[in-house]
Amino acid sequence: MGTCMRPNKLNSLQWEAVTHDKGHLLIVAGPGTGKTHTLTQRVRYIIRNLPGGKKVLAITFTHKAAEEMRQRLSQQPAGVAAIDGAVTVGTFHQFCMDILRSFADKTDLPRDFQLASPEQIETLSRQAWPEKTNKERRLSLIDVSEWKAAAYDAPMPAGVQSYNKILRKEALLDFDDLLLEALMLLRKDPGILAALRGTYAHIFVDEYQDINAVQRDILKMLVGGETAITAIGDPNQAIYGFRGSDLRYFERFANDFPEATVLSLTDNYRSAKNILSASSQVMAGAGNVRVSALTARMYSEGRLIIHSAATDHAEAEYVTHQIERMVGGVSLFSFDSARVAGHEQQGNWSFGDIAVLYRLNSQRVALQKALDRSGIPYQVSGSAALDISEETIDQFYPSRPVEPDISVEKVSLMTLHASKGLEFPVVFVVGCEENILPLAMGGLTADIEEERRLFYVGMTRAKEALFLTRAERRFLYGQTHRNGPSLFLSDIEEELKEYEQPLKKKRRHQKDDEQLSLF
Repeated sequence: MGTCMRPNKLNSLQWEAVTHDKGHLLIVAGPGTGKTHTLTQRVRYIIRNLPGGKKVLAITFTHKAAEEMRQRLSQQPAGVAAIDGAVTVGTFHQFCMDILRSFADKTDLPRDFQLASPEQIETLSRQAWPEKTNKERRLSLIDVSEWKAAAYDAPMPAGVQSYNKILRKEALLDFDDLLLEALMLLRKDPGILAALRGTYAHIFVDEYQDINAVQRDILKMLVGGETAITAIGDPNQAIYGFRGSDLRYFERFANDFPEATVLSLTDNYRSAKNILSASSQVMAGAGNVRVSALTARMYSEGRLIIHSAATDHAEAEYVTHQIERMVGGVSLFSFDSARVAGHEQQGNWSFGDIAVLYRLNSQRVALQKALDRSGIPYQVSGSAALDISEETIDQFYPSRPVEPDISVEKVSLMTLHASKGLEFPVVFVVGCEENILPLAMGGLTADIEEERRLFYVGMTRAKEALFLTRAERRFLYGQTHRNGPSLFLSDIEEELKEYEQPLKKKRRHQKDDEQLSLF
């Protein structure tokens, strides 16, 4: 391809990835390394040299990520070829939906099929399994999803057959059907596959560590002949294994796409040195380091504060107290209760700069009560958590992240899963305890290495200050739990940790004496 000058906003490693001209490419991009910017610039670079009549396909995992890429691509520098007609941007599910719509006459699907809503699926599951309890039906839906995402080459189980029959009778597909039916269509109709290969000269895939078996096979079919692939992601942020994502596909990229090149982005522009060092040490604790070490490019040390509270309510009060200190107090109540002292650092951050992350949605209750009492504004962003409840099995499998509204000045409360892809100057990770991080409660034992990666995701959301808190005694699901510190905390060198105790409230007469002394 033709030569061009490196833009000032790309470092040498990013530029090498952008201008790669030797076929398939996997970009290993850790947190804060400019993943989206690099991928967008590579799309632009490839488009400049597209053969006549060809297009590129950019696949994301969320609608928000797709929209962000569209917006970035639309901000086209003068003198560069128009992008509008040259690129298709969408999620895996959108792309597969378009295939099924475009070639509906080649499928056995209802011609005017619709995507089933969660409410419709719940209703139809009662028809499919009338003898089962609500909990059993939800577990059966999980089994169906797992089969469609991973075991589609095996004979279809009777439960899947009965469920699918009822869906099709109502002219409905579920999300997993979109991917599976598209793959089956590509397999049985070489003409459709050839048409798609003839359309797209290059395929881009974001968050490649999150793909499942069906998605991987779709990509393997589409990439071939003159069609190349660029994938980008971070194996250390693979946190959706419970949904069928398989980290092994990231590691096997060079086998799936022969002669592929693997490049790494290692300059981190998000987190201060101490925070980045601590998070790297947590990942190193796994003993199987998959990526190159990151180098902090922020010229500040940053703070890593460890705090142990007596109870979950005391932990929530500690978080609230720290937030008040950071923003300089929110009301006369702050000063009357002696939470904000005149000598403390105040006013450096706003509410919108702060996020509080938790593993389980149930942890949010104590936090909300404490924040409400103090008048601190907050927003709950996303509901992605693995909650343990006999009546909410569907919460075992978190939804995709929901973005907080950055236009409002509020503290963001969200699960660790929902925080992926975001960043904040100040981050609290609460509940850094055994049985919560890593999760092992209520008869569930999560994959410890995926839990480690989830903790890493939470830590690397922080730019300047990271608080890791725990409670010695926590009330969850009708029981009092006494959990020790999370084993992940022991992977962090003591030299990086600051241990902080809560500021004790002053006695009323002590405050009165101090006020009288001013006169």
